[in-house]
Amino acid sequence: MFILFSSCKKNSDSVKLGFVEGKVISQTTQKPWAGVLVFVDHEGDVYYTSNNKEGYFKLTAPVGTQTLNIQSGRGKVFRNQITVEIQEGKSVTIPNGVVKLTQVANIAYIKGYYDEIQTIIIDSLGYNADEITIADLHDLNLLETYGAIFLNCGKSDTLDSLAYANLASFVANGGSLYVSDWAVEYLIGDNGSSTKGMDYTSKLINKNIHSCTPRTGGFIDESELCTSKEGQITTITGAQIPYVPLATFLNKNTVDIEYDLPGWEVIKQLGNQWTVLIQDNNFGYGPLAIMRSINANNISLKNQLDEGWITICHIPPGNPNNPITITISVNAWPAHQAHGDYIGSCMGTGGQIIFTTFHNHPSGHTSQDIMNILQYFILNI
Repeated sequence: MFILFSSCKKNSDSVKLGFVEGKVISQTTQKPWAGVLVFVDHEGDVYYTSNNKEGYFKLTAPVGTQTLNIQSGRGKVFRNQITVEIQEGKSVTIPNGVVKLTQVANIAYIKGYYDEIQTIIIDSLGYNADEITIADLHDLNLLETYGAIFLNCGKSDTLDSLAYANLASFVANGGSLYVSDWAVEYLIGDNGSSTKGMDYTSKLINKNIHSCTPRTGGFIDESELCTSKEGQITTITGAQIPYVPLATFLNKNTVDIEYDLPGWEVIKQLGNQWTVLIQDNNFGYGPLAIMRSINANNISLKNQLDEGWITICHIPPGNPNNPITITISVNAWPAHQAHGDYIGSCMGTGGQIIFTTFHNHPSGHTSQDIMNILQYFILNI
């Protein structure tokens, strides 16, 4: 299914149109990638489409030399541009292997004891990721060199107030976090001890210390997100996927998820700031994957301006209920500002957080569906 919208206010007779088509692939693996936004920004008017599960797209765009933008998610971490010559009434086909989803921002990860999201980023998708440590969370200048940070389950040490404050600043200023299972402690705090050397069984025995009461540290209030280490070894069948973009990407509305270790973080309380991505309605566990966009009143635009790019929410004239988040050249911003667009994602002025209660280790108990979901989260962070 293709989605096309022209935001032009002009008389349609004054805009001559043609077509461009091609296939989006990953940067190094040559794997076709679906659910990618492809658009042309013509004098502040946006012509866009989404590609299909085989990576194929066909876009209607104004005649002339145009810049074809390719982006996943908000376009802050993965995007590309290609110059195309659009001819009236004709379709230009871009050769295979040319339209690549390129990594344009640095990614970091912190090792865990049970997960290896970096293996999926590097080996499965062919992108780059730097290893940082919990000690590095004390250096906000370092953190702000990254577009996204991935936090694996099972942290090696406790965090102090500076580390939590820097994580809060990182997402407030547009950075994104992916968090798996026990790594939720980076968000909501812990009981004041490291998870190093502690097994799931001991945690289950003492799970009362992880009930829905305030934890030590954290930067997300327990009224907004509360979890408890009480998940059991099980396979949750038929988990619902209420988040339409993910369901469309997978071409299915349900998924089976195997939990191969006990003591996983069950979401006990969830504020309305969060969007549920995957939900269990059959076994009583509730939300299994969630996402939140962060609003910041005084977001710093320095990094974006220095890089020459800016993320905005484009409000299509005549169709204000269907805004889209795009990352554009700073030079193109005045035309968008005149149209009523605004700086920041349509979902929040800051970054976003994705939390999965299930693990991300790339072998053993990770099905192909879960692998696809994890790859979607990575590329849409």
